[in-house]
Amino acid sequence: MEKVSKIVIRYLIITFAAALMASSTYILVIPNDFAPSGISGICVMVQYLFKFSVGYLNIIINLPLCIVAFIMGYRRFAVRSYYFCLVYSLLYVIIQRINPVFLQYDAKGQDTMLPVLIAGVTSGLVTVMCYESLGSQCGTDIISKILSEKKPEFNFFFASFIINSAVAVISLFVYAFDENLVFDYHNLSNYKPVALCVLYCLSDSLLADVIWRNGKEASQFIVITSSPEQIIESIMKITHHTGTIIDGRGVYTGDDKTVLIFVVNKFQVPQIKRLLKRFPDTFSYIATVNETVGYFDSRKVKGVDKALKQNNQKE
Repeated sequence: MEKVSKIVIRYLIITFAAALMASSTYILVIPNDFAPSGISGICVMVQYLFKFSVGYLNIIINLPLCIVAFIMGYRRFAVRSYYFCLVYSLLYVIIQRINPVFLQYDAKGQDTMLPVLIAGVTSGLVTVMCYESLGSQCGTDIISKILSEKKPEFNFFFASFIINSAVAVISLFVYAFDENLVFDYHNLSNYKPVALCVLYCLSDSLLADVIWRNGKEASQFIVITSSPEQIIESIMKITHHTGTIIDGRGVYTGDDKTVLIFVVNKFQVPQIKRLLKRFPDTFSYIATVNETVGYFDSRKVKGVDKALKQNNQKE
């Protein structure tokens, strides 16, 4: 079971992410006549054509998706995702009713790439915040969750590409209508809505991927040495983590060696490299770790303190 404090923090993060996304939609997306990716893009285009609020439509479309996810066993994920949906929709409707037009970034058809990039980067940041809080932005995120769990062999990225491509193509026809719903076929030669949709998708996914990957990646050191005690103690003082010791033997010399395996964050790598240079009888190499799994927060300090005491007693 999650601690109450962690649950509260995660819901606060989701609330902030929803507020950020609602503000981005009103300030950056709506004034510049382009459709974002996925379900959000569909909602924006419906509002453009029929003046039916993005907020209300977002609730209607995502409700069945969250219900399906809940029934399939992803209860916590579904509840937190729909919480995001409700907060986002409510805040967007409130902002829409107040209608602070002075806040909107209307590029007026000039340099439209800038608001699109800002909106895409905002969406990528919101995606990471939601995932870190064990939720999502709903829509294609829920479809992704279900497909990746139930059908690992299914290429979701291809499915997501199809959905976003469809939104981009449809936007070409949607934004060919003027404000009076009069279709102007001359606007079909204007591919700007399609290009902006693609740019939004790229900036969204790239930023989310960079933040997510950098936040999860670590570095693994494999150290072969004849001086394990000094290295272990120094590493524990630097990283506050322990490692694994394996007895080994050199293939050529047949000498007994100690193999140390430990994982550190990327910012600690330079310190460890400088440390290892002090031991001439030591060979090491570094491997990239995509992600670490485990809970070390409450145990690492106690374990390190205990290990250091044992080392000092031996000496």
